[in-house]
Amino acid sequence: IAATPIRAMGKLQDSTLTMEEALRLAGWPRSLAASEKAPRLLNSLQEFAEALLTGTHIDEVIVLKDGVHMLEQEAAVPTKLLIAARTQRCTRTFLGSLEGELLQKLRARIYCTELHEREEFELKKDASGTELDTLQDKWRALQCSENQSNSVYIGELRWAEKYRHKLDGRWAKTVLNSDIKDWVGRGRADAMPYWDRYDEGIFVGGRYSGSPLHVDQVLWSNVGKNFCGCKLLAIWPYGETTRALFDEHNYTLFTPPLRRSEEEALEKACKVALLTPGDVVLFSGGNAHMAMSISEELSLTAYESFVNLNPRNLQAFLDSGTQRQYRQCRARRPMLEDIKLDVVDVVDDLQADLADGVLDDALIKAHAPAAIALLQLDQYIASNVRATATTAAAAADKDKDKERRVDEPARMDGAKRRSPQAGAVCGDGSAQAEQP
Repeated sequence: IAATPIRAMGKLQDSTLTMEEALRLAGWPRSLAASEKAPRLLNSLQEFAEALLTGTHIDEVIVLKDGVHMLEQEAAVPTKLLIAARTQRCTRTFLGSLEGELLQKLRARIYCTELHEREEFELKKDASGTELDTLQDKWRALQCSENQSNSVYIGELRWAEKYRHKLDGRWAKTVLNSDIKDWVGRGRADAMPYWDRYDEGIFVGGRYSGSPLHVDQVLWSNVGKNFCGCKLLAIWPYGETTRALFDEHNYTLFTPPLRRSEEEALEKACKVALLTPGDVVLFSGGNAHMAMSISEELSLTAYESFVNLNPRNLQAFLDSGTQRQYRQCRARRPMLEDIKLDVVDVVDDLQADLADGVLDDALIKAHAPAAIALLQLDQYIASNVRATATTAAAAADKDKDKERRVDEPARMDGAKRRSPQAGAVCGDGSAQAEQP
């Protein structure tokens, strides 16, 4: 599908909304506008590159205003999707404006919330109990639903079938034509311990819809591109400090009118950002976080998940699947091990490049040795690095396996971030990942 730059589609709506106005619309406490809770704003592409590749994201929200334009991502979203998001005012009409042939080629998660209710449910089956597969199937089920007043939030929208991405030739399902990964450049992107384009998803929602309080199944970083609409993003302190709050409010979206306990929970957020059209945002999926759309215009945001070379971010990544990660959100061991094998490939390559003296990127070269050492504190990663391969045959087999996984990286079964249904533990602690 062809893509049209955002600025060619008319004036960006809601871009002048202030934080105070956004908090009022959301019904969130005015105290969240305090300077100590404000995101860190970047002023240059060099600052962004350093923050992206080597900066800490734990307990931080970092925003590059007008970043979609500055990073040359304006034409990333297919035109039909972007026009639908900018011209429609609810996700039902957004879906209805798309051609059936296009919907049939897409998959997404559909979350529904009944009027005056807080708890959402995911649309997985139609009234007859038949499993729903494509976005076309789910749109038909929504049309046939008895309750047309349910609000609808679209998550993890991507192509149903994998294809070779035009920019790097690797398998992908993302609908985006380009990513921050491409702006960074292949050399730097491949030097990151992990960077996923395969499962990159788009999220679309109207006012008071969004992603409820959650922690990503894998504790990586996210770089988000907000193509249209306004949303509030709140994060809470990493780790034990927030565990009790998370136990009480996990998978809840704080929509107005707030309960007193929700106001108190919001006041404990360490950072709150207002994202307006064109903003690019960095934050850690290891922080408990929540995003809620507050504009009349639909919000459309895409996220890339990655692990950079910063020690705090790397330690959070190694916390994935352990007791240090909240039990409601842990990925299963096989999923984590598949991702860690991708990390092993990067460690192998970085070690070889350093040993051969061919790593000439000063920023990467300065941070790679410490990152390699920290990652190898993980027993599974350490036991799989190439240094342990004792025969040429073993090395050759590993190279073949690497080629497969670089081409088609570890996937999260369509539920990379918040869904507890696909590979994460249940709220009662059942089916927990084994602990190392």
